[in-house]
Amino acid sequence: MRTAAVCPTCATYTNALCIVYDGEYLPTLDVSPLDNLESILGKIDEKVGPKTGTTSPTINAEFIGQLYVDTLRDLLYYAKSVGTGATDWRLVLSVSPIVGALVYPDNATALAAGLVVGQVYRSGDILKIVH
Repeated sequence: MRTAAVCPTCATYTNALCIVYDGEYLPTLDVSPLDNLESILGKIDEKVGPKTGTTSPTINAEFIGQLYVDTLRDLLYYAKSVGTGATDWRLVLSVSPIVGALVYPDNATALAAGLVVGQVYRSGDILKIVH
């Protein structure tokens, strides 16, 4: 099956923007037949880029491996499944590159301060993971 065609107006491969999509409608990307390459690449960039918010993700992931950044707590999540809301996401071990590991005396204090399971903190020179 053909998935791309050369624009009949210019009939040349020199200008890549003249290549148009000639396949079926792709609802996930909102790509339609006769969309040009520049438009399709822009839609791919929008979908592949990470989602952001100021809380843990509760939205459905659109694809496995999608990223989500909690910008308030500097947490990074990835999608391990699709379509189940908050359970789609798994926290990636993360420490803010600006402030580093925050200092807490113990796990309970770190949790009370808003850290979540999987985040890194330290007690003195000992690096710990919230559990």
